[in-house]
Amino acid sequence: MTTVTINDKDYETDDMSDSQKETVKLLQQNLVSVNMLEHWLQCVKFVGEIKTRELEKSLTDETEKEE
Repeated sequence: MTTVTINDKDYETDDMSDSQKETVKLLQQNLVSVNMLEHWLQCVKFVGEIKTRELEKSLTDETEKEE
């Protein structure tokens, strides 16, 4: 017996039609996809931050060498 909560109301999947159960599966897959995409976005942002720091450091090092 699985319970799905929508707007603070619980629904038993055993009481759902096949179509409703398919919609629940789709929503679960959707949530997994959203979580994966958010993780990828965080990774891409982190790489961007690291590369920005590396570039800034290399530019600062070159400026200091010139002086």
